Amino acid sequence: MTNQINPYETKTLADVLSELKVQVAIGLTDAEVLERRKMSVLTKCGEKAVNDAHVLEALLGLTAFMLEFTIAASLVLHKYIDVYLISGLMFFNATLGFIQELKAARTVKALKKSLQVFVRVLRNGQWLQTAGNQLVPGDIIRIRTGDFITADAKIINGTAGADESALTGESKLINKNVGAILNAGSVIKNGECSAVVIATGIKTFLVKQPIGPNG
Repeated sequence: MTNQINPYETKTLADVLSELKVQVAIGLTDAEVLERRKMSVLTKCGEKAVNDAHVLEALLGLTAFMLEFTIAASLVLHKYIDVYLISGLMFFNATLGFIQELKAARTVKALKKSLQVFVRVLRNGQWLQTAGNQLVPGDIIRIRTGDFITADAKIINGTAGADESALTGESKLINKNVGAILNAGSVIKNGECSAVVIATGIKTFLVKQPIGPNG
């Protein structure tokens, strides 16, 4: 992965807060959160298409084409028993594949739910807990020792020691001060701070970085 500088790293806190249209003492309102969350709808729509593609493989793959050719040949030769048997086998495999795909999707969904990370966020002037995947750019969050960072955030006050080994492969603890960026995927080993969310999901800086010849 290339070593690039996050553009938010060089911006002042005042500029970032102004750009994200948020007040540190109040946070976002419910209406603002709903408006900003609309940007994540396209990501959710893409998941179903992938599952459908896996199911269609049972009818459109190389093996399926060979069986379909055999069915056509059997029809020409009037071998109807072979047609029934092969057709039944194809649909059985397609149904079995669909059931397995459905079970796998449900398992993944259950696993994500059991591993759900909750964060402290300031909204409407009050601190509350919400799921980490429900954060939006502009959210003011409170971070403490042991927290898993689910979104890119710029520190507003306080300090934190971040373990970014899952992202960089380096086990060295990185001290983060006011104005520094906490990257999604890192773990806080010490300290406490408040930060403003600057990017979430696939828009986090490390996810967006291009992969070069060096990793």
